[in-house]
Amino acid sequence: MSGKRLLSKSNYLLQLFFILTLIFAAQSSDARSGGGGEAPFAGVDLSVSSPTVPAGGLLQMQVFMTEPKPILKGKQGLRAGSAAARSAVAEADAALAVASPLGVLRDAALFSSGGDVSGVAVTGANGTQFFFSSPLETFGTSTDTPVITLAYPVRANAAVGQSVPLTLDQSNSLWLDPNGKQYSVELNSGAMTVGGTLSIIDVVPGAGVLPPGTVISIKGVGFETDSKVDFGEAKVATQQYVSPNLIEVTLRDAMEIRGQRIRIDNSDNQRATYFPYQRTTSVGKSMHALVAASLPLFPQTALTLGYFRPTLRGTMFSGLALQNLNQVRVVATLQLYSKSGILLATKKLSLGKNTRISRDLVELFPAAKPATGTRLTVTSTLPIQMLGLLGDDSTGTLLPVAATATP
Repeated sequence: MSGKRLLSKSNYLLQLFFILTLIFAAQSSDARSGGGGEAPFAGVDLSVSSPTVPAGGLLQMQVFMTEPKPILKGKQGLRAGSAAARSAVAEADAALAVASPLGVLRDAALFSSGGDVSGVAVTGANGTQFFFSSPLETFGTSTDTPVITLAYPVRANAAVGQSVPLTLDQSNSLWLDPNGKQYSVELNSGAMTVGGTLSIIDVVPGAGVLPPGTVISIKGVGFETDSKVDFGEAKVATQQYVSPNLIEVTLRDAMEIRGQRIRIDNSDNQRATYFPYQRTTSVGKSMHALVAASLPLFPQTALTLGYFRPTLRGTMFSGLALQNLNQVRVVATLQLYSKSGILLATKKLSLGKNTRISRDLVELFPAAKPATGTRLTVTSTLPIQMLGLLGDDSTGTLLPVAATATP
């Protein structure tokens, strides 16, 4: 009898073990899929953070991809505030501060793990439209860094409690996989609220591999003597409080600073987060309205020689953008050739440090008429960032075109 009881008890324990194993496996599966037993979303899932930013600070609208997906190319529309308010404030800056606590768009950036992503941000009455291309398909493969950021100053007279919707536009959203197939998209918009006292406005320098000991200036508002700086993957070697608007740090190891998550925490539990990139100044302004309304977003590779094939047909046109991140002035020489290889025109552009230029090719070569089939060669005295532009005035699109290494 005792043997039967022992066998029954053993069977009971064995059954209990299997039941617990099944429960544990189900819980683990739920945890991996985000809970609820649902499989991870197979498409592109974008989310905008919802920060609290003080008057006089900076809103960095940060768009994250919640699960990594390799992106070949696409577009995405974004808007901070209502379309009507953004357009009105752009026309009457100070008088309409009540309509929006935000100033006009300061700048923007795209981030990819391989540094290959390029793009164009075109701002109009309905917000900003990003067109992007990632030939190495590294755009979207990291969830630690936002794929897109936009920077808006928060007005000094913004009222505490004002809220601004941060909208991802579903009607202007297209994300293509490496095979050129369209991903399904889920968009999760956010909102900014005016409040608090802490904000990061800029980081200088904002790009490049910095040797250990390089002084990095973090600019902002609301810094305290005991503010704590966290530098993402980098280790902070020294931290010096200079003023409520400036903290200087050095890093222990060499580090590419562009795209590193920089976070500052104050003793009252306020926190500000910023992803740096090198800010540059535009040299003049294009006479072509679509080019003038755009911001070129360059790939991180710098070149001394690049080739482009212009397209001019109907409402379609080609442009060129150059950016100099060197600490000295450079001279870029532009040469336009005919289909048969005859030199049609030469143009020299001088770019100071941390400057950029964007122009329709017709502006650069008004007499030569750079038609479809011509070839453009760009050479520079030092490596600079180059980007071709392919625009269509009928649709308001302006696409990035990478330089090629051969004619």
